Amino acid sequence: MPRISVKIQPTHRPSVLSAAQVTLQLEDGSTIEVRDCRVMRNRQGVLWAALPSYSVTIGKQYEYHPSVVLSPALHREVADAILAAYSAQETSGGAR
Repeated sequence: MPRISVKIQPTHRPSVLSAAQVTLQLEDGSTIEVRDCRVMRNRQGVLWAALPSYSVTIGKQYEYHPSVVLSPALHREVADAILAAYSAQETSGGAR
């Protein structure tokens, strides 16, 4: 599995708690950056991490499609890393 590092950033979006940039470092030293990740809270109060997506208008409705698709295991690792980085920053007083 790649090494995962996360940079938490402020956001201007009212429904988003924080933005995140994820860097995946592969075994050969090359990297993949995933930008526009988001930390959000659902109506039940549970924090969750969203990977980037784009919307398509279908009539008066929107459909959301992923911009980045990861294997389920890697997706879980990335989401956990984002939430851990957000929690660490929030605990240290750095999150908004």
